[in-house]
Amino acid sequence: MASDESTEVSTTRRRRRPNRELLLISLAAGAGLFLVIAGFLSATTGRDLLDYPEAIVDISPAPNDRQVLSQTEISVDLQDGYEAVIVLDGIEIPTSRLEDIAGGLPEPGQQIDLPPTAIYDQGNSLIRFEPRDGAVIESYSVGRHQVTVIFWKIEDGRNTARSYSWSFEVL
Repeated sequence: MASDESTEVSTTRRRRRPNRELLLISLAAGAGLFLVIAGFLSATTGRDLLDYPEAIVDISPAPNDRQVLSQTEISVDLQDGYEAVIVLDGIEIPTSRLEDIAGGLPEPGQQIDLPPTAIYDQGNSLIRFEPRDGAVIESYSVGRHQVTVIFWKIEDGRNTARSYSWSFEVL
């Protein structure tokens, strides 16, 4: 019996060679997982990709949009405390303040007739312009259009204004 025990001990102490195929598959899976994680960590998406100035929250239509309709509204959502004007294809759109148009607080559900200008809503820090009859620009022509928003902190005034430009394409 002693010889059987010594044979068992010697076989269990012998090292197993690693399975090369399994080792290669494990290394490939590990490298793939590393690349996926590295890709997610280095990706630039959302607001960072758009590279808007800090004062601008969102813009519509988005820069380089290629399928914009001829009556699409241009809107720029700003951080609180900023005011702006819109320049479309080199033409500064006259701007009306929403609180001046509404004449105070409108009743809930009350309709307000908006003038054919850009409308600045200070309460939401939003400026928007929709081409329509009577406006400086009644509709967009087919092709590329350049928009510049000139914005400034309300407390500092327009003399400290900065600008951001982008373009879009109308079908």
